[in-house]
Amino acid sequence: MPFDQAFALSSVLLAATALSGLVLAQSVPLWLALPIAIILTVSLLHAGGVLFVRRAMGKVTVSPTLWNVLLIGAFVILLIDLTVVSRDLLPAGIHFLIMLLGIKLLTLQQRRDYRHLYAISLMAILASAALTTDAWYVPIFLLYLLAAVWTLLLYHLTQETAETPAVVTPTSTAACQTTFPSRITHRFFWLTNGTAILAVALTLAIFFLIPRIGAGVLQKTSGEALRTTGFSDRVDLGTIGSVKQDPQIVMRVELPDQPAVEKDRLYLRGLAYDQYNGRSWSHSETRRRSLRLVADGIFLARPAGSRPSDSLSGTIRQDILLETLDTAVLFAAPFAELVSGEFLTVQADAMGGLHLPFPPSSRIRYSVTSQVPQLVADERTASILAYPDSIRSHYLQVPMGSQQVADLANRVSQQATTPFGRTLAIQQHLLNNYRYSLEADTATLSHPLEEFLFTRKTGYCEHYATAMVVMLRTVGIPARLVTGFLATEWNEYGGYFTVRQRDAHAWVEVYFPHSGWITMDPTPSVSAAVATSRWESIHRLGESLRLQWDRLFVRYSVKDQLAVVHGVREGSDALRERVSRWVSSLSAPISQVLSRLTRMARTFQPGTLGLVTGVTVVGLALLLLMLRDRIGLWAATHLPTAHPQLAIVQLYTRMLRTVERHGVNKPPAATASEFTRLVEQEWKAAGPMVADVTALYHQGRFSRTPLTPSELSRAAEQVGRLQSLTHAAR
Repeated sequence: MPFDQAFALSSVLLAATALSGLVLAQSVPLWLALPIAIILTVSLLHAGGVLFVRRAMGKVTVSPTLWNVLLIGAFVILLIDLTVVSRDLLPAGIHFLIMLLGIKLLTLQQRRDYRHLYAISLMAILASAALTTDAWYVPIFLLYLLAAVWTLLLYHLTQETAETPAVVTPTSTAACQTTFPSRITHRFFWLTNGTAILAVALTLAIFFLIPRIGAGVLQKTSGEALRTTGFSDRVDLGTIGSVKQDPQIVMRVELPDQPAVEKDRLYLRGLAYDQYNGRSWSHSETRRRSLRLVADGIFLARPAGSRPSDSLSGTIRQDILLETLDTAVLFAAPFAELVSGEFLTVQADAMGGLHLPFPPSSRIRYSVTSQVPQLVADERTASILAYPDSIRSHYLQVPMGSQQVADLANRVSQQATTPFGRTLAIQQHLLNNYRYSLEADTATLSHPLEEFLFTRKTGYCEHYATAMVVMLRTVGIPARLVTGFLATEWNEYGGYFTVRQRDAHAWVEVYFPHSGWITMDPTPSVSAAVATSRWESIHRLGESLRLQWDRLFVRYSVKDQLAVVHGVREGSDALRERVSRWVSSLSAPISQVLSRLTRMARTFQPGTLGLVTGVTVVGLALLLLMLRDRIGLWAATHLPTAHPQLAIVQLYTRMLRTVERHGVNKPPAATASEFTRLVEQEWKAAGPMVADVTALYHQGRFSRTPLTPSELSRAAEQVGRLQSLTHAAR
């Protein structure tokens, strides 16, 4: 493909990539998407060399007046958008940027138009980065970076090829065209892509090394919060069923310290309820306490003396990535002991529910360490349990008119001789005699529990949990209803549970004096088995990649940087220690010298070390500055190149620079031969050398016979002698 066509095509592709970032960030409305899509398609066809599009576009001329009219129209639309449509500066500004991009695609005539296009594209890709946190930005950014490298290289090459014929006679145009390739070669292709790879590496280094700052004014939240049911102060019986078919992801839960934990299910506790009025559940105690901050970002969730000893419970730690929900509840496995995250404060209610002061505006990441109570063996066989008055007053309440439910509970549990036995009997009765169905809507009934137990015998988790709690209370066993999520979808690629809206669940917590609140679930297992097809496996792999994107890039913070620094420091210390032991084993004198140097380095103050570093850097810079001419000469003659003409042009340019240092300047209108005669008059000693280099320059530029390596070496030698003569004259 010729350079000119490749340059135009890469420029349009650069703009298309930047625009796709804004589209995927959901920042392009429908009224703007259609015309910009048409403009972009026409521009791509024109740049790609489609003949009829080129002919049609060639007949259209955009005058400066038309450009000004289009620009004024864009400003008018911006004002209307800002005051009537969007009524927000950020989306209105994005829309204005897209309009400028479309106008510029239609007016690509001069090289400055392309520079304007590059600037608008850069603003667009930066805006899309600020407006999204999704993993799809990775391929968009990589494509943009690749297109940018190609575009900038082609821009400069086409500029060089365009300027070259301007300094030669018309009869030598064909000879001049051999200075630069006219088409994309294999070497140029791999060189460009290699440069793009280096640019990606440099971008990653800058990202991980620059200091972290807070979110800017362009930062966009995750959008509208996911609506959840059952995590407020009141739960109407029959409401969870409305979200049981929703596959939207709510959270992802990792279990980093639990390799042996069963991966089939995990209860994530939200809120507990103790009062039931026959149709809905509520809290009798609404006061909340602020958790005590025990370390940086770590809150103690367990009140003193409120949990069983560690010997009676198992510990489980969860790392949770919670999506934006319309609730301030923090979910965790029962029961939370420690909560850590970037929170100013965390609150807890009287029944162990965790809360933020306000619902988060974006996805959050936090960690929870929980103690899972286990039933004491003595309480499995105890015929009588002594419950505290505070428990009896809150968790034995039943609504008026529950005699029918009480009779059922007594009949079901009459064979059991212990509270635990009666609990198991009631649970087993619900599991064996009722059918699970999401179609059993009882939200509008006046007695939904009785309807479920005695008439329909069909329901979902709320019905089962409510039935078990009320039945247990009628036989004197304290219990309460709990809402949250039941995680069953394990992602084997990422090592975490994927929790969806449809995983919303209600279960039961039964109180035992020495064991605490024990989780029990009377609802039949209805979780659909996760498909094991190839497509589902690929989907889970994509989910795990998105989680890694969020962890490594979106949530990369100052703490992560410090952790990397500490890790590098510890690794370097360990490596230095191993190297020191190895050196010591080889030679004691070497070890002594290294120890002495180490002690000297430790005694250096930061200011002294900075001074030494600065002096070293300045010295190296001065050395390179002094040797730049020699380095340039060596590079021009020794580095491999497919175009010797480029080397002679570089040598001639260095010769001109050297002569100018002596005070002999080349007039703009003077030819190379005229300048040679001028040098012979002003600086006779340099005349032969300048004449020889000029002759080789004419041969390399205007002759069809390329210069040989020996001729290039001769030219470099002459320039070197000229530089030495200049230094001697000084």
